[in-house]
Amino acid sequence: MKTMKLKNLLILSVMTSMTAACSKMEFAPVQTELASSAPTNSVSFSQVVGYGNKQVDFLIVFDDSNSMLPDLKKLAASLGDFVGGLETSGIDWQMCMTTTRAMNNVWGFSADFVGYSPAGGTPAYLLKKGTPNLTTIFENTVNAMTIGGSGSADERGLKATYNHFALAGSNGCYRAGAAVSVIIVSNEDERSVGGDASKMKSNDAAGSLLPLEAEDMPANVVAMAKQKFGSDVRFTFNSIIVKPGDKSCEAMQDAASASPSHEGVVYDNLSMMTDGGVGSICDSSFVNNLNTFRDKIVNSMTHMTLQCTPVANSVKIGINGANFTQFKVEGNILKFNSPLIEGTKIDLAFDCP
Repeated sequence: MKTMKLKNLLILSVMTSMTAACSKMEFAPVQTELASSAPTNSVSFSQVVGYGNKQVDFLIVFDDSNSMLPDLKKLAASLGDFVGGLETSGIDWQMCMTTTRAMNNVWGFSADFVGYSPAGGTPAYLLKKGTPNLTTIFENTVNAMTIGGSGSADERGLKATYNHFALAGSNGCYRAGAAVSVIIVSNEDERSVGGDASKMKSNDAAGSLLPLEAEDMPANVVAMAKQKFGSDVRFTFNSIIVKPGDKSCEAMQDAASASPSHEGVVYDNLSMMTDGGVGSICDSSFVNNLNTFRDKIVNSMTHMTLQCTPVANSVKIGINGANFTQFKVEGNILKFNSPLIEGTKIDLAFDCP
């Protein structure tokens, strides 16, 4: 009898242990299932795009090769309205100018504006806010330029920009803390074809295919801007070019001159790197292009970093009280399809997992 009781006790003990063990094994899946169906964390907040520094220093880079005169005249006719719009926006601007070829054997040499007689010791190559008759000054300057000739076929807008920045301490074109904005107009690329042999055309001049050097590289121009103006400089490079892939525009430019045009691939790259604007050189007027540049020059917001990667399709945005859908989400980065300018109110809601 004692033996039977002992056996029964052992069996009961084993069964109890097995039951407890089975209970533990079943508990974990239940926790996992509950966690996966747990409610999400809803986030919502509002903010206003801040107002930035109202000082902007401009560098205009003219391509003065022999096919560019009609396009430079279009730019001159548009710049007066553009700068007038800057003043209406309350921007304290100043502007210098250079060309895509060396002047006086110096790349990035600041050229004088024509018909401009500044007071107070300001050099003739430095236009400032409040200058009267701007359109006339721009037109006089373009009409006085030497179009074509020695060295003009080797267009180096980035090298000119790089060297102009490098000379910032001596040319007086840049103020401490000001935003920096470059505008280039060209119907070719850096060194005509951007160092790309596949872009060469049968009527390109002999020796047109030249390698890009350090000063011709977009990343090095950005590095020079940060070196001279500070790592937090608000720098935009804006291009009026034959846009990459725009074969119709390229054909129009080719037909207008004996010199071939080329897509501005390298210029486009630097504009993309700096969130600058890109306009078409084939537009009948450059007013819209320049207005786009102006909107990018004022303080703006292009993206926001969210506290989590939001649940799919949970992001809801209101802009100044209206529903807004022109955005995309990449991980925890919210990107707006176009910059939101200063003063814009953003209402944002999304779910975190």
